[in-house]
Amino acid sequence: MKNAIILFVLALFFSSISKAQSDTLLIKLKNGQVEKIAVSQIMKIQFENITSVEESNKGACSLVARGNYPNPFVEQTSIEFEISSAGNVDIIIYDNSGNQIQQLECPNCQAGKNAIQWNCLDKNKNKIPSGVYYYEVRFGHETQSRKMILVK
Repeated sequence: MKNAIILFVLALFFSSISKAQSDTLLIKLKNGQVEKIAVSQIMKIQFENITSVEESNKGACSLVARGNYPNPFVEQTSIEFEISSAGNVDIIIYDNSGNQIQQLECPNCQAGKNAIQWNCLDKNKNKIPSGVYYYEVRFGHETQSRKMILVK
C-alpha cells in the first residue's frame, strides 16, 4: 500500500450540535480505490516510495456539493449539488461509523443545480435511527463530502 499512495486529503467535519470534531483521512490509491481512516485511529504516518503527489485544483472544480436541506431533518432531506456538465452523479451515504448504508444515483444529471431526495432508508429499505450521517457526492473524478443530522 505504501507504494500505491498518490495523494491524501484531510477532510474535516465539524459537529454543529456537540461542537466535537471528527476527522477522516482519505487516501487515493493508484488503482482508483479510496481508503478511509479515522484520524483518531492514526498513530503514525510514514511515507515511502511515493510516486507522485497530486494537488487538487480548486479553480477547476466541476462539482459543488451544496449541502442538504433541511438539516437537521426528520423524515427526508434533499441533497443539493451543482455540476458543470451533464453526467452521472452518485451519492453514497455513511453512518457515523463509516459504514455505507445507501447509494443514490442520478444518471444523466443535467448541468447546473440538481437535488436528490433521500427518504432515510438504508439499502435494505429499513428506516435508519436518529444520528449523524455523512454523504459523498461523486461526479467524474471528484468527490465532496458533507455531514447531515437525522432527528426523530
